[in-house]
Amino acid sequence: MYLHSNRPKTVLILGLGVLLWMVACTKDEPVVTPTGPTPIELTVPPFFPKPYLNPDNPLTYEGVKLGKKLYSDAILSSNGLSCSSCHNKDLSYSTPLFTDKNGASTSVPPHVNLAFNPNYNWNGSLPILDTLCMADFEPEFFNTNRDTLYRRLSTHAEYPGLFRDAFGIENINDLEYRALKLKICYAISQHIRTLISADSKFDKYVMNKVNLDAMETEGMSIFFSEKGDCFHCHGAPLFTDNIFHNNGIDETFTGLDQGRFLVTGDPKHLGLFSSPTLRNIEYTAPYMHDGRFETLEEVVEFYNSGVKHSETLDPLMTKDNKMTGLQLTDYQKKCLVAFLKTLSDLQFVTD
Repeated sequence: MYLHSNRPKTVLILGLGVLLWMVACTKDEPVVTPTGPTPIELTVPPFFPKPYLNPDNPLTYEGVKLGKKLYSDAILSSNGLSCSSCHNKDLSYSTPLFTDKNGASTSVPPHVNLAFNPNYNWNGSLPILDTLCMADFEPEFFNTNRDTLYRRLSTHAEYPGLFRDAFGIENINDLEYRALKLKICYAISQHIRTLISADSKFDKYVMNKVNLDAMETEGMSIFFSEKGDCFHCHGAPLFTDNIFHNNGIDETFTGLDQGRFLVTGDPKHLGLFSSPTLRNIEYTAPYMHDGRFETLEEVVEFYNSGVKHSETLDPLMTKDNKMTGLQLTDYQKKCLVAFLKTLSDLQFVTD
């Protein structure tokens, strides 16, 4: 009886029907393709702290690409300047000095490892990297012409597509001016977050890839001990504590020399400045916030014998009876400079 039954045919027909129904229901459905910028993770050296990231400006491949191009393009200015004009890659993305309209000179902080900074500028006037570039549009820097900026970007062969890919902006001209500037800053800050330096001779030494010579080893010992006492403000791996200190370069404070006080108005903050990173310090002369020291040898000698006293002088500068200075010998000072040069990352400034 089973051999003559119609049941197998019925099952087969039903199965084919279901299959045809599934094909009919799916063949017209569009294939979903992921759109929008491509998220990327910041490559952080294993011994570094966690970076400061902004959830409102997530890191993407397209955002970094746009930011890198804008960083070196004078299209943002009316005077031929770009971010790279004051942040030269060969100088660890810094420049010797910037002189403002009042004639005051400022040493330009390098764009190195800024993803790990909690605040920016010598006095910490900006707490967010993503808006650090907003001031660059002003007359003192780019002197940006609003109308020209829109026209240049919107008629450019590449920028309309780059803005669309990075932020989904279909028409640059539809953005109000502040929104456009903010997107530009967002892209540039994404690029800046990728500027990570961690391939110096010292880093290779830590990873047992190279050895330090005798002078570098002696300098390292001075740096990381109470003898030189450098490590309290410039400890590894960032070689900055990102904290504000009065390191004794002045006894009285006027103008930009007032430091953190200009931000907080607190008299206790007179003469306090953010500790700069010592990574690539060989490339970033002159030194201190106003560039008063031309060489590393001058900086070491200042800490050795030239610290000035004031009410806000950091206790680190006077502890352990150091009122008379470090009293380093000439050889020890040379060793300290030799060690500081092991923090130079040649690949960072050439690649």
